[in-house]
Amino acid sequence: MTDREKVQSDLEAKIAQGEKKVEELKAQMSEAGDDVSDEAKEALASAEKMLESGKDKLSELASASDEKFDEVWASAKDTWDDLSKQVEGGWASVSDKIKGLFS
Repeated sequence: MTDREKVQSDLEAKIAQGEKKVEELKAQMSEAGDDVSDEAKEALASAEKMLESGKDKLSELASASDEKFDEVWASAKDTWDDLSKQVEGGWASVSDKIKGLFS
């Protein structure tokens, strides 16, 4: 596997994991019905927005030519690292808020 394929594969896996978590949280919120706080809804919306940003970056990388890939990845890496940290923090925040509904 080339570096490009590895990077894309890793990012695709992270995005898939994020999509799964969002769907799980949506299901929990759906079960909670009217008991879901506005704060939890906003946190979920924020997590979805960060996930979309990650998809956009992956699309940008995937469409880059082989010659441009390293350049695009270098410029996107810091953004992706920040996004990954925000998403992980977002999941923790959303999960804590959702868990609070079921305690």
